[in-house]
Amino acid sequence: MDFENFKKGARNKKIYRLNESCEESCNNKNNFHGVQVPEQPVGTGLPGFAYIYDTEPQVVPSNGSITFNTNGNITPAGFVTHIPGTAPITINQTGNYLIIFEVTVLAGPYAFALFNGDNQIAGSNYGGIPNTATQNGQVITSLNASDVLTLRNINTAPKNLFNGNVAGIPAVISASIVILRLA
Repeated sequence: MDFENFKKGARNKKIYRLNESCEESCNNKNNFHGVQVPEQPVGTGLPGFAYIYDTEPQVVPSNGSITFNTNGNITPAGFVTHIPGTAPITINQTGNYLIIFEVTVLAGPYAFALFNGDNQIAGSNYGGIPNTATQNGQVITSLNASDVLTLRNINTAPKNLFNGNVAGIPAVISASIVILRLA
């Protein structure tokens, strides 16, 4: 294709190139296959991940921790430690983490945050005002082996977590947490 002139019907239009290499790449004269990266063995994506959740309604007191009754996929085994029915999640590998949580609250206002031991993790506090709603939160943080995570109600009043197991609504997840080790 000639980029200098382009005929459409009886009118001529001039098309300008963004750079000199456009004609070659636009005409597929060169096959570029992207950036070359070192090959890695299959299965070497994230260093670790965990999905932990709860299926029961709970009343979480002010400054109280949400409990989780089910351990989903935790890979590799021992990546984190959590006893079903309890709140604390122990980190077993030092690294940088993306932590995502979701809480279904029966009534607002509400606010939740992640804690490392007794210290709130900066940027992890999320909340809202509406009635029954799902609150999501996320944070990237550095954690050390043996750090203990909890998800807490930071509102001044107790909060009821909703699992949908009323009035014919099938049970749903009332709270969940996903932990991804990035590096």
